[in-house]
Amino acid sequence: MPEPTMGEMARWTFYQRYIAERTKDIDPRHVEAWMRVEHPTLDGLSRTEFTEAMYAALAAALDAGPEESEALAASFGL
Repeated sequence: MPEPTMGEMARWTFYQRYIAERTKDIDPRHVEAWMRVEHPTLDGLSRTEFTEAMYAALAAALDAGPEESEALAASFGL
């Protein structure tokens, strides 16, 4: 995945910035989208729960691939 531009990073949510700091070579929007499949509201998760959900979502995003993950992210408006 190419490095995101400053404009792209400026549009990222707090969650996406947190995810991007902890993952490499994957669009953080894709990880957030997969997280939202299981957790429609991320605000209620503790930091530990959020991190566990993030890594589970990362695996789902990698399994699904970029096209399916992008479609999912778009369905959440991400």
